[in-house]
Order: sequence, then C-alpha cells, then structure tokens
Amino acid sequence: MILRPLSMDEFDQEWSNRLEMDPSVQPIMPTRDALRVRFERSGLMEGGTLDLAIEVAGRMIGGIQTYVPPDRTLPSGAFEIGIVIDEPSMRGKGYGTEAVSLLVGWLFSHADATRIHMPTVPDNVAMRRVAERLGFEADGTIRYEGHEFVFYVLTRERWVDGGPG
Repeated sequence: MILRPLSMDEFDQEWSNRLEMDPSVQPIMPTRDALRVRFERSGLMEGGTLDLAIEVAGRMIGGIQTYVPPDRTLPSGAFEIGIVIDEPSMRGKGYGTEAVSLLVGWLFSHADATRIHMPTVPDNVAMRRVAERLGFEADGTIRYEGHEFVFYVLTRERWVDGGPG
C-alpha cells in the first residue's frame, strides 16, 4: 500500500463512488466543486489540510485526509483525519487500518502533531474498530451538520507508548 497524491484522472470515478456511499456511515459529502479543489491541491499540506489517495496493487481504492473543521478551532498541534475505502470488495482487509497508521505516523513524525482526532458516526463500526485498534480513545461526541459523531483522540504519547509505529 502507498499513500500518494490524488490524480485528476481519478476524479470522475471518485465522484461517482461518493454518490454511491452509504449515508449512514458517510453522512457528509463534499460538493463536486469542493472535491475537485481537494484533488487539485492533493499531496500538499496547506493550512492543516492534506488529501491523499490510498493505492493497493497499482489501483486507487480510497482516500485519506487531514482537514480543518469549519465549525471548531483545532488546538495547536492537532489534526483531524478522515478516510474512505471506496471499493466494497477492498473493505475489511486491513487497508483502512494500514492507511490510518501510515498517516498518523507521518503526522507525529513530520508535521509536529501532538494529537489526532478521528470523528466517525456511531454506526460506522468498521471505522470505530480501526480507531480503537490503533490506540485512539473515544472522548465523547460532537455534532456537525446535524449529525452526531463519536470523537476519537490519539495523543503522540499514546502512539509512542502503545501505538504501532
């Protein structure tokens, strides 16, 4: 697996994949224009945001990102991350865990991260398993755009002390 910049050649397929996603586990979807902007600046950390493709065996299977929530201020050194595995046949094989582990390790090692947040809807059992497997701890809930999210947090100390990497 590698994490790499998104390619504009993949944009239309990714947009199509997003339209087919289950809203119970991915309730907030970017507009087509917002997704295009993310593709255009992919691979560059700008203002706390970074978008990358998840590639397995030469094929993009999803994406992972850091983002700045529009309704909350992140503390200094904090990053918020999200991930999606587009292809149902690629889910449940550990790729999400590996991708999050790679990004978390890079954020702690190269981006001066002190804590990482990974909110997810309560019904997204797979994402909750990924978070817990990697040492994230549930720290209450937050509301965003009318949806409730379990607020997972991982600190640098916890990653170094007990997390992989």
